[in-house]
Amino acid sequence: MRDTGFRRASRLLALFAAALVGLSACDGAGERKAPPPADEDLALLIPSLVDAIQAKQPVFVMDHVAQTFKEDGGLDYYDVRALVERFAFGDGAVGARLEDSEVTPDADGKRRVSAHVAFASGQRLARGESLPEGSVVYALEVVFAKNGPRWQAVGGRYKRVSPPATSPATPSTETR
Repeated sequence: MRDTGFRRASRLLALFAAALVGLSACDGAGERKAPPPADEDLALLIPSLVDAIQAKQPVFVMDHVAQTFKEDGGLDYYDVRALVERFAFGDGAVGARLEDSEVTPDADGKRRVSAHVAFASGQRLARGESLPEGSVVYALEVVFAKNGPRWQAVGGRYKRVSPPATSPATPSTETR
């Protein structure tokens, strides 16, 4: 049975992952690197945000989420912050890996990031390795806007794509 708290958290993290990516915050050996400059290209920021989730760097992640953030399903800045902090301050490892991403211009100078992000509880996710059992992949679409020199997530949506979301089987009952 999967931890429903983890599933809810992974959905929120998936949404944020697209908002939090850029140059690697961690290299393959776990050595910390400096985050990209705040005015760095958004396409470089996206991988850094995902890596910051895995490296448990909540300040870097939340610096790239606008306080006015509102997700299509109703999640706001404080919901995202609670989720990010839950993983960052928890005992277990958090796996987060950017599978792909694309940045496209949107209205009013905003940018739309479409990405697939994989998450796993209890273990880190390395590039190029198979996803472990129990991992999930989310398709994210996050809208970013410039706030001074920094890109910040202002809205978006997410959808679980792998494994497909399922409900527990309904027990069969005999009818007469």
